Amino acid sequence: MAALLDPLGRRLEYLRVSVVDSCNLRCFYCRPGESCKPREAQTVLSRDKIVQAVRGAADVGIRKVRLTGGEPLLRSDIVGLTAQIAAIPGIEDLSLTTNGTRLAQLAAPLAEAGLKRVNISLDSLDGRNFREITRGGRLKATLAGIEAAFVAGLLPVKINMVVMKGVNDHEVINFARLTLDRDIHIRFIEYMPMLGQEETWQRHYLPSSEIMSLCSTVAPLVGLTGDNFYGPARNFCFEDATGRLGFITPVSQHFCAQCNRLRLTSNGRLKPCLFSDVEVDLLPALQKGENIQLLYHEAARLKPAFSETSPAALGASCGPRGMVEIGG
Repeated sequence: MAALLDPLGRRLEYLRVSVVDSCNLRCFYCRPGESCKPREAQTVLSRDKIVQAVRGAADVGIRKVRLTGGEPLLRSDIVGLTAQIAAIPGIEDLSLTTNGTRLAQLAAPLAEAGLKRVNISLDSLDGRNFREITRGGRLKATLAGIEAAFVAGLLPVKINMVVMKGVNDHEVINFARLTLDRDIHIRFIEYMPMLGQEETWQRHYLPSSEIMSLCSTVAPLVGLTGDNFYGPARNFCFEDATGRLGFITPVSQHFCAQCNRLRLTSNGRLKPCLFSDVEVDLLPALQKGENIQLLYHEAARLKPAFSETSPAALGASCGPRGMVEIGG
């Protein structure tokens, strides 16, 4: 079948797969209220159906898969699922995004199963601040997961920090300094308003330009190129540093023109765009064992040229879903 192209001719090669819609942390920007309660467990795709969906994606040219949640390591079959996806012909890169709390025990088995890399969500290096942001999380568990990822060879280890003014922006410099003598990638992500949380967003949003200015107080930033396959971050490093810094700007400078991804929700719906309510339901075809290649092409056809990234539009996006369900 023909390559997966959208109306602008963008080749879609990247599928983000939400394997579970629950999480063991309650970060206030991801689950701001009761509207973010996880879906009932029976709506989450089974392991076989996820593998079936990814196999269909590979048949239309998807080369890169990222497992997300919720918290994907809550799935009891995550290692087996990883192994099955890694074995699918055509899948060249398999990675996972996690909060790291269960990674200390699972990093080695996941690496053996075929996982290549991990992104670990970490918004604070201070135990008290970490507990407040996550509403009860233990920093030590996530730090142990990071160390386990290094030992298991899940490299490069990437840390995702959502930067929020008045919450953790005072820690940006400490995060940036981690790259000086360690091969770690710190990715600073602009805080996005979701599910109508515009008032909270107005208080805490910090544009990437200001985050970069904070990092520049450590040392001058040196621009890097050539990582388009691996995502939307603009990458930099400090001269002679071992690691690197990335800046992801969904609000101040959208990256729609380079977008090469689709998202599969935990209950089997393809989202052509994170900031759109448009979805293509794969579940009926998966249940009947039907060919799903045409449904991927339908999702590609529905992919918008760009998405409005104003605060009002972002706050209204994703319909009734929150990030914990979509797998942002």
